[in-house]
Amino acid sequence: MHSYTTVSTSSSMTCDTFYFDGVQQTKLASRMQKVLNEIRRRTKDGKIKFVEIRSHNTFPASSGLASSASAYASLAIALTNLFNLDDAQSTAAYLARIGSGSAVRSIYGGFVRWSSEGECLSSCVFPAEHWSEFRIVILIFNSSKKAVSSTDAMQRTRQTSTLFQARLSTINEKMTQLIEAIKNKDFNAFAKIVMMDSSQFHAVCMDTYPPVIYLNEQSKHLIHLVHAYNQMDGDQTTKVAYTFDAGPNPFCFIRQEHVDEFLRLLKYFYPTVNADADKQVSSDADEKFSSITLPVTPNVLERIVLTKIGSGPKIIS
Repeated sequence: MHSYTTVSTSSSMTCDTFYFDGVQQTKLASRMQKVLNEIRRRTKDGKIKFVEIRSHNTFPASSGLASSASAYASLAIALTNLFNLDDAQSTAAYLARIGSGSAVRSIYGGFVRWSSEGECLSSCVFPAEHWSEFRIVILIFNSSKKAVSSTDAMQRTRQTSTLFQARLSTINEKMTQLIEAIKNKDFNAFAKIVMMDSSQFHAVCMDTYPPVIYLNEQSKHLIHLVHAYNQMDGDQTTKVAYTFDAGPNPFCFIRQEHVDEFLRLLKYFYPTVNADADKQVSSDADEKFSSITLPVTPNVLERIVLTKIGSGPKIIS
């Protein structure tokens, strides 16, 4: 999963322009305009007035896959590099934060913590190679733009949810536990924290008024499927963990040794009818997975993305 962003400037430009996936946007988002205004304030060369931005994501936007975080981090790095700004990484983090709060974490690679001590303060807790067998399987059930944006949902939640403050009171303890689990590569502990936190997050969304409902029926099916799969062999080993951001599409965390079997499980329960890419799984797999008493639901999974922890933004040219 990547966001590719190019930024250019010229004295002949008469306005800021933004192209997303090759299509010129008629209006810049207010957050993007704020980022550009901050760049102008920091730029020593007063002749630089306008920029052209071209951005492309390899995954759907506005569907709960953190596209804004990736895009604004990419934009911040590109602008910082183009204008050769001082203290590049912290400046990029500041610019990214103007665009999207979660973009602060995307400035760095590996396992990143966004500190509560400052809105723009984030740091790499462990590099990507610390847990080299760690993988992420992303299931895209719905690539459509979500009905309630993350920003609007957050504002509504702050104003109306009685569970929100209770959630905030547990964050520091969970962060400490999560960092310890990653440090020790304790997947069982990691998985439990992540899945319970995901459930709590969406409970807060439901407690918001009017309620913010990001999960759909396929999201719920996947939750049940993951727990059934983890219990299938009768031992205490957790193979897969899920989490949902502000959308219906799950991020499934897994170690490399279990990836092949998990992909077969997904093809068994979410088959694509008459698609050459989804060939019939083996009879052994059929027999094993048939012990899970959940319905098979064809043609609901648009795409599977297999990825891993990245090493951070890169300047291509």
